[in-house]
Amino acid sequence: MLRYLFLIIIFLFQFAAVYAEGVEFDYYSIVDWGKGEMLINVETVFPPGSGTVRMRDNSEDIFKTNFFKIFMDSIKKDKYGQLYFNSAFTVEEKMQVNPNILSNVDDIYNNIIKIFGIYTRDTTGMNMQYKLDIFKDIGSYFITHERATKSEKGILWTPSGKYTGIVIYADGSYPVHGENSVSALKPAIYPAVYDEKMRKVLSVEMVSPAYLLEWGSAGYFSDPNDPGIKDRVGDKPLYTAARKIFGRYGSDIIITAADADKIFYKGQNANLITEGRFVIISTLPSDKP
Repeated sequence: MLRYLFLIIIFLFQFAAVYAEGVEFDYYSIVDWGKGEMLINVETVFPPGSGTVRMRDNSEDIFKTNFFKIFMDSIKKDKYGQLYFNSAFTVEEKMQVNPNILSNVDDIYNNIIKIFGIYTRDTTGMNMQYKLDIFKDIGSYFITHERATKSEKGILWTPSGKYTGIVIYADGSYPVHGENSVSALKPAIYPAVYDEKMRKVLSVEMVSPAYLLEWGSAGYFSDPNDPGIKDRVGDKPLYTAARKIFGRYGSDIIITAADADKIFYKGQNANLITEGRFVIISTLPSDKP
């Protein structure tokens, strides 16, 4: 209890932004679901006569000093909306349940990668971009299992094969399971897949932690011809399509029981689940007009 109180105090103390005198400072984030990255874009504007060397150094200092607030704002809402952890929680809600990540913000900052830092066209400030891995730098703090739980093993014969991955088409709007409504799929860090019998085909605890850190439970792609799909699901994937979406935030997918049986048959595709070799084809927020 005291530990959580201490973290809350740190949270409240650090959340206030700190600015250099007379400097305008703005930022926004975008999650690139295809690459599993959060891109943080920062712009600073300095008073006249500041000098370019001072602009560069001070811009870096401003970003570092304000990183806690920038990070918190980014996971609460990127440019296109809330960041979903899974179909039950946003990342913000997940942090409220398990605030462990708050005590590791310094480590997260040390892992950040700077993409570029350039002067604005009028040379009055800097445009900078940084990236974080959403699986290693955010999702890793919520992985609680050490071994992947075993998937179901179908014993009845079903026309199947030994696949190299699973590709699920989930573009457009779908009926929401248990509701009289339709909705588009929402991307999440750890989406789950069920079949029409509500058997669990894929979930975070069914994937090995090593693969969760590498690429999460499933990857998202807007373009079905993206070469990254083959890297994840190989040459002979099982192709299926979403029938419904499921969950509080509509991030989970329901496929047919027949296709689930193909995955489960004799457990011959169990490694695809353990290794998270699932790809979801869906229009991503950044690709919408």
